[in-house]
Order: sequence, then structure tokens, then C-alpha cells
Amino acid sequence: MKDVIFEIKSLLAFQLNMVEFPELSSPRHWVQKGINILKNHAPKVLRYLSRQHILSELKDCKIILKTARGIDDDHIKKIFNIWIRKEMMKRLVFVIIEGLVLPFTPFLALLPGPNIFFYVPALLFYYHLRSYLGLRKIHVHELNIEVAHIISLQEIPAEIG
Repeated sequence: MKDVIFEIKSLLAFQLNMVEFPELSSPRHWVQKGINILKNHAPKVLRYLSRQHILSELKDCKIILKTARGIDDDHIKKIFNIWIRKEMMKRLVFVIIEGLVLPFTPFLALLPGPNIFFYVPALLFYYHLRSYLGLRKIHVHELNIEVAHIISLQEIPAEIG
């Protein structure tokens, strides 16, 4: 089971950051070819796609939610559920926009050099669609969630720190 660690940055804005997650790989040849191109030319895009892939498989992962506040675990899980729904709607918008742009990218693939103009939009569409479909199936009460209450540096007494 893969471990995925989220840090809760803001409870009011439902802002969570995925800080630790496995790197992306795929058994599909055309997808792995695009991943290899991204490793060489755009590692930040690869990291983004890795996050999208993990979002699609979140139900099969052990989720660790780190928070510095002493908030009830059930409340943290409700916030996580709202965050999942918010991310799902963002992915739906991305899929629609990329679905409209994708038919025009094969013409750019005819340019010499690596086919970044074709592979990047195709990979974004593929992984946004997968993450949307995966997030749509998630029910927070069925997930393997662990809430980790960490002590912030401001709360440590001066004689200990």
C-alpha cells in the first residue's frame, strides 16, 4: 500500500498540499514514452502528473493528514472530503478545456524535435481524466486515513527547543 502524506495549510480555504507520494510510471507504452520525455525536459510537469496519478488511486493508498492544530479527527476528515470534491470539480474543468484543445495538437507534432506539443496535452488530458474518475468514486469514510497532529515550532517551549 502506497503512503501519501498531505499537510493541511489552511482550514478555511480547504488548502491541502500533497508533500510525499510515489513517482509516476505506466505500463502503457505511449504513456511511458511521454513520461520519459518529461523526465528529461520538464521534471516539474512530471511531478504534477505524479500527483494526478495518485489522486486517481487515492482509495488504494494509506493517507496521512498532517496538521499542527488540535482539531477533532472527524472534522479533519470532513475538510478532506470537501477538498476532494473541490479538486474533482477542478479536474472536470481541466478535462473539458483539454478536450477542446487536444484535437489541434497533432498538427504541432509535425514540428521537428521531441513531440512535447503533442505529448504534454495528451498526458494532461489522460491524467486529469483519470484523477477526475478516481476522485468521483471516493467516499472518505471508506479511505485508510490517519490524522497526525504535529507540534508547530511556535508551540515548543523555549527550554526544550
